[in-house]
Amino acid sequence: MTAGVTKASAPPADPTPMPGDVVLVTALWIQVFAACIYGWRFGEYYDYGWYVPPLTLLFAYRLRGLFPTAAPLHGWIWLSAGLLLTALLTVLRVVGRVDPRWTLPLWIQAAVVLAVTLWVARRRGGTPAARRLIPVLLFACTAIPLPSVLEKMAVTTLTDSVISSSAVLLGWLGRPVEAIGDQLGRLGEVVHVTEGCSGIRSAQSFLMVSLFFGEWMSLRARNRWLMVGAGLLTAWTLNVIRASALAWIRFEHGEAAFGKAHDVAGLLAFAAGSATLLGISKALDRGASPRRISRQVVEGGVA
Repeated sequence: MTAGVTKASAPPADPTPMPGDVVLVTALWIQVFAACIYGWRFGEYYDYGWYVPPLTLLFAYRLRGLFPTAAPLHGWIWLSAGLLLTALLTVLRVVGRVDPRWTLPLWIQAAVVLAVTLWVARRRGGTPAARRLIPVLLFACTAIPLPSVLEKMAVTTLTDSVISSSAVLLGWLGRPVEAIGDQLGRLGEVVHVTEGCSGIRSAQSFLMVSLFFGEWMSLRARNRWLMVGAGLLTAWTLNVIRASALAWIRFEHGEAAFGKAHDVAGLLAFAAGSATLLGISKALDRGASPRRISRQVVEGGVA
């Protein structure tokens, strides 16, 4: 009779610590998003920015299987890189604190963080993995307020376009109005199209939404570009409809009715645009082969 041998159970393994390069990239992006908070709180067009960081984290987590652990770097490399990054980011943040509305230092900071992120991604997963991460990084950048020069150009262009197109649309509908600068006028009454109603808020929001659906559905690169175009076109179209409807309400039903309808029209436009972009993303994804990311854990030589 052979005595049984009891195999001692192995002690539970310690949890794997988070790699240093992942900690570095995470800390750098926390700094970028923290610097954007002023624009999210006090800017007119970027209040959707609060939703971008957690969604970016979700998208990055879904791609974790593309980035295996890389060989550690020498300590002097980490030390040198850390000192250079600290010095550069300190200067940029000091400049940004002087005038938080000045977004150029923030974009320089974001460019540095993007470069570091792509370097880490390429080192871990190669060029294909780094390219796959680019849509997530573009989505993250939608939370960064535009430079003031580009923002003013976009506001001016969109305001002129919305006013002229709304005048044409109301004329087609038998309610002729006149475009007067940044106003729509009829019989001595005018409706002022403010910067907030110019379409820049819609364009920014729907750009973010189109990139979100493109990443959520894991669309091909060409279809992602189509989503961006669809998002901008949807934003412009809905804003023209919204401005025309509000002008009609103002001229036909007075100032009080206009005030009540203003915010409701904005919410309805955003809901309609989001539903439209969701439908477009599903249509672009229909019939395509599954492209969802899966992880294979190989144990004992058997996949």
